Amino acid sequence: MGLDYSYSLVSESEDLFGHSVDSGFSETSDLIRRDQAELSLRACEPVNYPPQPEVEFGFPQTCYCGARPLLATSTSSQHPCRRYYTCENVDDGECHVWKWWDVAVMEEMRARDRHVFVLDEKVETLSLFRDDETEQKLIRLEKMVCDMAKEKTQSMHGFELLVGVMVLVLVLLVGVLVMIM
Repeated sequence: MGLDYSYSLVSESEDLFGHSVDSGFSETSDLIRRDQAELSLRACEPVNYPPQPEVEFGFPQTCYCGARPLLATSTSSQHPCRRYYTCENVDDGECHVWKWWDVAVMEEMRARDRHVFVLDEKVETLSLFRDDETEQKLIRLEKMVCDMAKEKTQSMHGFELLVGVMVLVLVLLVGVLVMIM
């Protein structure tokens, strides 16, 4: 009757979306092209590394790029033979650690001084508590040790008495057996 229910098969020269193999379209090459365009846009943006406290203060332990800092010696005329921290990746154009060694030493020494000062204050506050409360605890502890020593000597006297009675009974039994025989 007038309706045509026929359909056409996908030819071998076409993929599932109707692109012919000969058309020059390749999904893979399209994805590669997009990735390269995205990377070229990102390359124009400066790289911002998050601030790292171990780089900013004292002896640097880690560079911004994640590498371990190196200790180098300056060869400039302004600072001959002055030591500084740098990174082995410094020539790649990114942000890397750079710090004078003597500046790092002074920062570390100041931090140690602050730490010692805080510990000294804590020791002073603990020594204030020693007066009344600590002496009462010490007296109670001495009394407990004395009581425990008394209990031990009393139990030792009881044990000695028990051993003496057992020896006496044993001697009497041996004596009775000797008389019977």
